[in-house]
Amino acid sequence: MSKFLDDLKSLGKEFYETIKHRSKLSTLFDIFTEKVIPSFVSEKDLKEYYEKRMEEVNNFIYSL
Repeated sequence: MSKFLDDLKSLGKEFYETIKHRSKLSTLFDIFTEKVIPSFVSEKDLKEYYEKRMEEVNNFIYSL
């Protein structure tokens, strides 16, 4: 029983570290997309690019 509780505690710590790491990555990505990309790419170009990519994704999904 003690080993099970230790394993459960270890799993909880790993889960917490994963969540903490992903939140840092998410924050860095958000900063990059909100601050850096708009400084050198126009909003119109971004909108066209994402519309094209979404169309490609939809076509791929329909082909499945």
